[in-house]
Amino acid sequence: MAYGNKVKFHYDVPAYIKKELAETAKKLGITATELLTRIIEEEHQRVKGTVQDSK
Repeated sequence: MAYGNKVKFHYDVPAYIKKELAETAKKLGITATELLTRIIEEEHQRVKGTVQDSK
């Protein structure tokens, strides 16, 4: 589902991952969703850079 420029994914996240995300996000003062978004964006940039470097 698209929400503006964001895409909402519907999937099951294991409970232990949810717990880790929540604990880490709390330490950073953000929500678990924001933390997961940051992680995904950083990984996307890393992979995108790796692909460009290999060309």
